[in-house]
Amino acid sequence: MSEPASLPSKAPWWLETLLWSLGMVIAVGVAAYMNETVREVVAQGLGYFFGFLSTPFILEASTALVGLCIVLIINSRRIEREGDGWVMMEVKDTTPAAGESGQEPDVADKASQT
Repeated sequence: MSEPASLPSKAPWWLETLLWSLGMVIAVGVAAYMNETVREVVAQGLGYFFGFLSTPFILEASTALVGLCIVLIINSRRIEREGDGWVMMEVKDTTPAAGESGQEPDVADKASQT
C-alpha cells in the first residue's frame, strides 16, 4: 500500500528569505556601528547605489520592473488561494453517430432520396 503524501509545511514560503536578509542587514549594521571605516564604505556605497537608481532611464525601468514583479506575486498568490479558474465546457453532439442508426450516414441519405 502506498504511503500518503507528506503534508505541506505550515511556515510561510518567504520566512526563510526574510530571516536571512534580516541577518545580513543586522551584521552589516553591527559592523558599521563598531568600525568607522565600514561605516564610511557602507554610506558611500549606498550613496552610489541611490545615485545610480535615480538616473532618468534606470528609475523608470526599475520602477516598472518592481511593479511587474509585485503584480506577478499578487497574481500567483491569488491563483494558489482560489485556483486557476479554468472551466471545462461540456459540448453535446446532436448529430447521430454512424453506429446508432445501423447504417452509415451517407447510405441512409441515399436511401431516403430514392
